[in-house]
Amino acid sequence: MLYQLLLAASLLLVPADAYMVGMQPAYSQLKRAHIVAVDQANLDQAEAKLALSYFIDDPNAKITPTKGGVNNYVQYVDTTKGERFVLRMYNNGGNTDRVKYEHSVLDQLHKTGVDSLPFKVPTYVPSFKTGSTMIELPSGNQACVCLNIPGTLPKNNDPRLLGAAVGQLLGVMGKLDVKKFQGKSAPPYADIYRAHPACDRDKFYKYVSGTELDVCREAMNALIEEFKPCDKFADENAKKLPMQPIHGDLHYDNVLCDAKTGAVTGLLDFEFCAVDWRAMDPAVTLSKYVGEADPFPLVKSFIEGFSEHSKLTQAEIYALPDMINLRVMSNVVYFVGRAISGEDGAISPRSPSISPPSPLHLPAICPALRL
Repeated sequence: MLYQLLLAASLLLVPADAYMVGMQPAYSQLKRAHIVAVDQANLDQAEAKLALSYFIDDPNAKITPTKGGVNNYVQYVDTTKGERFVLRMYNNGGNTDRVKYEHSVLDQLHKTGVDSLPFKVPTYVPSFKTGSTMIELPSGNQACVCLNIPGTLPKNNDPRLLGAAVGQLLGVMGKLDVKKFQGKSAPPYADIYRAHPACDRDKFYKYVSGTELDVCREAMNALIEEFKPCDKFADENAKKLPMQPIHGDLHYDNVLCDAKTGAVTGLLDFEFCAVDWRAMDPAVTLSKYVGEADPFPLVKSFIEGFSEHSKLTQAEIYALPDMINLRVMSNVVYFVGRAISGEDGAISPRSPSISPPSPLHLPAICPALRL
């Protein structure tokens, strides 16, 4: 397997420094790398129709695949009555417990005031056959149907509005009763080597040190060195920083907005929600912005919006750079896990063209949080 394409992207890591936020090689680059789990065009439509038959009694409903999707495949469903739904088929190695956890978090969110916010979160439709919001397919994967949330991807459209939405959601999630959650959550970021069930710390280091990646050994050695400060930060702060239920994957590719006004209309994909460091949600969003060509205005705008609805402690603020690095590294671990398990394969011998990010100085960002 030519999985070195993924890991070569890690060359862009900026050394973790207590005063820098500028470490973004991974998430946006991983999506552009020529790595695929299953070709969306070859998705088994028979299985999709089977899944849909549990939720919508309309054999003539039209199923239209959307672009992208690594952890799940999202398809629009247009019924003969003119209704639109979203069919979601998971690609998570048959991790039913994680799907149960996601659905129980969303169920509690709807009962705890999230519907009063100016944006939507997924509302899953119960199966008219089983009463459950999730079914397990013959393949072992799960499927569900949710109400359609109108909107388009925002990318860099007014990060202040996205910051406000992240702050608002974090406030509501902090009120959830974790004792009522069902299933099992994604692992916390402090334990990034469990980001994929096929991976752990020993397996990760064995893989990235293996002969398969000798084609980019210099890059891999640099990657291994950059993991050391992340390991140290996670080990030292696993229980020290404030924790609560978080979304866990709240970046601008999981957000919908109004194409005309830019207002946030929906926050999507709660599959990685967990009880984790509270500050990880803004850190995940920032991990996308810091990789842009001119990141500082985007970061500042996001933080201003976030701080209108949520506050971080001094310790959380100064942990943000390490958390951003940890987010980047967790994605590397996740895709290494997919390589180890055989879920992914490379289809091109060439890595994508990548431009390094611009570093940002933390002291200039911190005052915008207005403690």
